Amino acid sequence: MGSEVLPDPVSIVMGVLFSQEALLARAKEECEGLFGPVEMESETVAFEYTTYYDDEMGKGVNRCFWSFNDPFPRGALADAKLATNRIERELSINGYRKINLDPGLLTLESLVLATTKPYYHRIYLSKGIYAETTLAYKKGGFEVMPWTYPDYREEWVRRFFLSVRKRLMDSQ
Repeated sequence: MGSEVLPDPVSIVMGVLFSQEALLARAKEECEGLFGPVEMESETVAFEYTTYYDDEMGKGVNRCFWSFNDPFPRGALADAKLATNRIERELSINGYRKINLDPGLLTLESLVLATTKPYYHRIYLSKGIYAETTLAYKKGGFEVMPWTYPDYREEWVRRFFLSVRKRLMDSQ
């Protein structure tokens, strides 16, 4: 029989979709109040994989990622998602979401995202929040899963998460 061992804290990362720079700055400030300072930021690119967000955010949706400096407990992912949902609501305009914040846990083994949507490959955490392993670290890099979103499959995204993983490894 195995013994219970609490895992090391991990890095919390944030997938961000936005169309208004001013709201991006406000969202970053709110997230830093919750998770500590942003340590690493990815480049920002046009999000052209779907028009799903256009009705709420308008045309010209952009994608970027943040990672935070402070260690994060693995068991707090559901609370992180609830907190980012609150930020999205606070920054909405006339009931339309203008920013999308998707928190995840970057571990040495994987990237796990939080979501409110159930599906066969997602595990229920608590409080209406599910977890999904989106990327798995194998053979020196992050590999995609059959359900990995198209933008998370991009090489530049996986390179960003590799740099976050390296920082995490160096800090342990």
